Amino acid sequence: MRNALIILLSVLAIATSSCSNCRKLVGNDRLFKGSKVEIIDDEAPKKEKKVLTKDLAGLVRPRPNTKTMGMRLRLRAYMIAGETKKKKGIRAWLRNKVGEPPVLTGDVRLPRNLELMENHLANRGFFNAKVSGTMVPSGKKKAYARFVVKTGRQYTINEVYFRKDSSEVWADIDSNFNQTLLRAGEPYNLDVIKAERVRIDRMLKEIGYYYFRPEYIMVIADSSIGNHKVNMYVRLKHREIPDEAYKKYHINDIYIFADYRLRGEGADTSTSDAVKVDDYSVIDHRKTFKPEIFDRAMIFEHGDLYSMDDQNTSLSRLVNMGTFKFVQNRFENKGDSLLDVYYYLTPYPKKSLRFEVGANTQNDNRAGSKGSISWKHRNTFRGAEEFLFKINGGFEAQYSGPVRQPTIYSFGSEASLAFPRFVVPFIDVTTPSRYMPRSIIKLKYNYEASARLLNITSYSASYGYDWKEGPHKQHQFYPFNFTYVRTDTLQGAENFNFVFSNLVFNGIIIGPTYEFTYNSSMGRSLKHTLFFSGRVDLSGNILGIAQKADYSTNPQALFGATYAQYVKLQPDFRHYYRISNTASFASRVMLGIGIPYGNSHAMPNIKQFWAGGNSDLRGFPSRLVGPGTFNEYDSSSGRRFIQNLGDLKFECNFELRKTIYKFLGAGIFAEAGNIWLYRHDPQFPGGTFSSQFYRELAADVGAGLRFDFKILLLRFDMGMPVRKPWLPDGDRWVFDEVRFADPAWKKKNLIFNIAIGYPF
Repeated sequence: MRNALIILLSVLAIATSSCSNCRKLVGNDRLFKGSKVEIIDDEAPKKEKKVLTKDLAGLVRPRPNTKTMGMRLRLRAYMIAGETKKKKGIRAWLRNKVGEPPVLTGDVRLPRNLELMENHLANRGFFNAKVSGTMVPSGKKKAYARFVVKTGRQYTINEVYFRKDSSEVWADIDSNFNQTLLRAGEPYNLDVIKAERVRIDRMLKEIGYYYFRPEYIMVIADSSIGNHKVNMYVRLKHREIPDEAYKKYHINDIYIFADYRLRGEGADTSTSDAVKVDDYSVIDHRKTFKPEIFDRAMIFEHGDLYSMDDQNTSLSRLVNMGTFKFVQNRFENKGDSLLDVYYYLTPYPKKSLRFEVGANTQNDNRAGSKGSISWKHRNTFRGAEEFLFKINGGFEAQYSGPVRQPTIYSFGSEASLAFPRFVVPFIDVTTPSRYMPRSIIKLKYNYEASARLLNITSYSASYGYDWKEGPHKQHQFYPFNFTYVRTDTLQGAENFNFVFSNLVFNGIIIGPTYEFTYNSSMGRSLKHTLFFSGRVDLSGNILGIAQKADYSTNPQALFGATYAQYVKLQPDFRHYYRISNTASFASRVMLGIGIPYGNSHAMPNIKQFWAGGNSDLRGFPSRLVGPGTFNEYDSSSGRRFIQNLGDLKFECNFELRKTIYKFLGAGIFAEAGNIWLYRHDPQFPGGTFSSQFYRELAADVGAGLRFDFKILLLRFDMGMPVRKPWLPDGDRWVFDEVRFADPAWKKKNLIFNIAIGYPF
């Protein structure tokens, strides 16, 4: 934070100073502004020309001084700091850490850049391209490099020939010829040629060729046929291929060192006490694991043809068991086209204790603290089961504001046991995924007290499954969920100026849940990233139908307590567009649909939706938007609600994110949304959902700063409402009421948010 403050002050001083970047340049030195690439002929297609212009400009070295908000702030910092012999102090820090030395025209080697550009063009099929370059003065002390490109016609592929020979490996390559990436009529492209070699290598490794490599494949382009076309010849480099690369290998013996640890100068690799289980041998000197637990992780079996996909699947499953810190794999050639397989597994410490302390804030001047202690056992019954016991507690208090919300205290405990497999009675369920499934049992207790108002106690138990279909798709299915909630109103609570009746629920929630998550990125840097999360939550459905439950005429109970009956759907769509390496545009559309029926008039409050807050509608107080056109601030009774909740929700968010300098970023956002009740409630006039819901949306805009410290992203946002749904129809847009110079307006409308992480 200190460095960030110094940077911001420096930026302000630098940006407002009259100092020029070029004033201190001497002699014939000129500041290098960058490059301009101009393609002067029309041989390349328009789309290709646009890509080439960008790619060629990106090849120019060195790069010019970086710009932030259109200014070379780092260069200015370097110039202002000046020469200093000291290695410490503000000047040294400003010059060497923040600053950036000037990039001069003398640093730009035009011949080398021309060579790089022509090579790149040749790799894209422009074999006759010509590039020229000159330095063009721009002002007194600046210049840029101008490159003029004449691409000529792009060569395309005429025919592709796979030069056959008598080897078995070539017969397998030829049998897969229809999958080639080299297609007649397509432009010549070196990157596609490289990808074709990798494709062939990967295909061969799936059918046993363990020792084959992409480098053993040669692709020759013959441009002598004329008419700007090339014939492609794919062949093997027989002189460079070792004998073993021609052979298909089968799996021989499989050894798993389940508790592999380095001892002194070497490792214990003795197999004297190996336990044979099916097709593999487990070496576990300490008897840490049950040998049969590896059966579901291992894909290879004795006699199988080697497959890279099987190899990677086995490794991934072992890693995803969550028990092993390191997983290594080795193959040993045993002759006669056989491979022995060795897996070396180094477990995590069996037991661990973890302490966590954190703080949280809401945008209505509420702040609090949370802490937890958790104890984990990673191999509870010697089957790689993971047992977790956790105790947590915290509080949330409002430290300022015209009306103080009651302080909330919470305490809870949780116990869970996860098995690295599907545990389904009487059925053996497996999955071909690289990720190990988990069967999870959870028990939870939670106690929450709103000071001098009410206490909420809940007990829950659940059993379900968590598995990944692949790197982008995840499923969570809990066929059994049971929650019992008891709410106790404290004596004298009715004398306080708060309405909390909408938070009171006594009864049981019982039913299954299912959640599906899709993420197209998973660590990859994509131009467009899609994220979707969809959740289905059901309660009392079969039970209510069987008992013909009706909250008004035939209310039913389970174990002497009322049970909730509802259907809840919650889809969340997100899209991220990467504008550049430092800028992106994020958007989200979220729906919440809760339909109470049968035994329930309304959704239980712990299952309802809210709007407003530092990760929701940031221009409105936390959890106090809606429902519908209701506004508790203008309530004629003068009583305040602790939270406003609804059965249905719609929200959309848009945010432009920009990195300003290293860990410092900024964001501009616009949001709209609201919540509604499924059935009329006299406490919330105007809160019932109708076909006119789109007229009742709240909207806000704002901006903020982000401090990204890699392990933590701290976010500061300032939001303000621009549409207030509780105002009369036609007066709900309030742009004309904005008064930044009016303290009373700012106090009522500007909402400051502090949060950790992005809101979406």
